[in-house]
Amino acid sequence: MHSLFSARPAWVEIKLDHIAHNIGQFKKLVTPDTEIMAMVKADGYGHGAAAIAKTALRAGASSLAVAFVEEGIDLRRKGVDAPLLLLGFTDPVQFPALVEYSLTPTVFDYQTAASFSRQALERGIVLPLHLKVDTGMGRVGLLPAEALEETKRILALPALKVEGFFTHFAAAEDDDQTYTMKQLMIFNRLIDQLKSEGISFPIIHAANSAAAINYPEARYNLLRLGLALYGHYPSTLLKNSPVKLLPAMTFKSRVVMVKKMPPGSSISYGCTYQTAAEEIIATVPVGYADGYSRLLSNRGQVLIRGYRAPIVGQICMDHLMVNVTAIPGTQRGDEVVIYGCQGADEITVEEAAAHIGTVNYELLCAVDKRVSRFYYRDNCLVAIHDFIEDQNFDH
Repeated sequence: MHSLFSARPAWVEIKLDHIAHNIGQFKKLVTPDTEIMAMVKADGYGHGAAAIAKTALRAGASSLAVAFVEEGIDLRRKGVDAPLLLLGFTDPVQFPALVEYSLTPTVFDYQTAASFSRQALERGIVLPLHLKVDTGMGRVGLLPAEALEETKRILALPALKVEGFFTHFAAAEDDDQTYTMKQLMIFNRLIDQLKSEGISFPIIHAANSAAAINYPEARYNLLRLGLALYGHYPSTLLKNSPVKLLPAMTFKSRVVMVKKMPPGSSISYGCTYQTAAEEIIATVPVGYADGYSRLLSNRGQVLIRGYRAPIVGQICMDHLMVNVTAIPGTQRGDEVVIYGCQGADEITVEEAAAHIGTVNYELLCAVDKRVSRFYYRDNCLVAIHDFIEDQNFDH
């Protein structure tokens, strides 16, 4: 049987009860008829899409969302049968997969909708879909100037059922609310225009994690929980909100070698670090192929024996080195915390992201599938997912 000690010494521990807690925090904010859609794209933001999806559904989410068809297929094959929205572009050639795996596409142009309509007619079925409006993100969606007429044209197509109508905010996490309020105004105006022509939708959604916290008026009848589902705030400005999140992931490894290096010794590729005196260097089998950014070379830190150990030299594909001179007794087998708590200290994903000028989203999503996932509920190990096999103990 697998264990933390028989697996490769690089793994993440994911507390599924924290996922459930985070959903519960948002359920307190809304009325019982407001639904929650769990965003499990990018392999559940690096946490493992299937495990997170099943946990979120148990905790009260009513639907799921991923980016594209292949992510949806993967979830279906792993036994997830809840409503599943594809947020990105779905090429009409993928229509058969939509039908076979019961996936709901997002549409933001008439041509795609018309192709879906023709294929649905040929099969004698009705295809559900959501329409997206670009109110200021500048990415995908019907532009406001064309949205009213294009929506009406799409609604006139046969064999389609427009279940949802939505938009996405570009700056809902910012302290300045001007831009988000402008987006809301555009979206509400369009909804009102459609209503005046007798057009409404079963589901209207706009709120991502930040908007769900910051903008009660943007909650409509569905929240799309992404980053907050995993216990992280889209901005430090939101930490003082009534929503108290618990991070689900801890990234760990173990020391595999400890060496006393004489003064002037170079460490790793490029010789970017040299020991100033005799230093004790520990090697940790985590590298940029595991999703730990090379940009953290000579600037990141890890926790060993409850103390911070600075990363020295360039981070390699499969290893990094740390200076443990100030941590007496460090030895092979010692637990290393990459992200998370150890003793009285904590290294957050946000801290690492700030070192390299990126966002917490990127570092979470970057954790590679070759890093084993150990899933816990109420401090009991319930599943292991890794390269070798998946094991589930939660029956």
